[in-house]
Amino acid sequence: MTQANSEDGFSILEMIVAMTILALVLGIASQTIVLASRSIVKAREQVEAARKVRAIMAQYDADTESGTTAGLDAVARSGWTVKVQPMGGPKAKITAIVIENGGAGAGSQSFVTFMPVRQQTRP
Repeated sequence: MTQANSEDGFSILEMIVAMTILALVLGIASQTIVLASRSIVKAREQVEAARKVRAIMAQYDADTESGTTAGLDAVARSGWTVKVQPMGGPKAKITAIVIENGGAGAGSQSFVTFMPVRQQTRP
């Protein structure tokens, strides 16, 4: 029969250190995965909001040309608001357009853009 050697296997202290390191690495990795998934969701929300703002701006542009507000009324029903403010006094050459999502809390988004004032065409 052979005698057990004290050099065989791992000591309990080595196992505790290895398990502690493994737990730290797994904790950091899981937090990284959670953060990445939240970032992906936020990016998708921002892309969708940007797409909606582009559609609203196109509708605003079409309504401005035609002199109607039917398209912007439909936008208001969707939960978005469009605020138009002339900039620079009575001889304003620029209009500020603020587009806001009516969502409360963290889901609320605002976009600001500037457009030159259009001269009204006379029929």
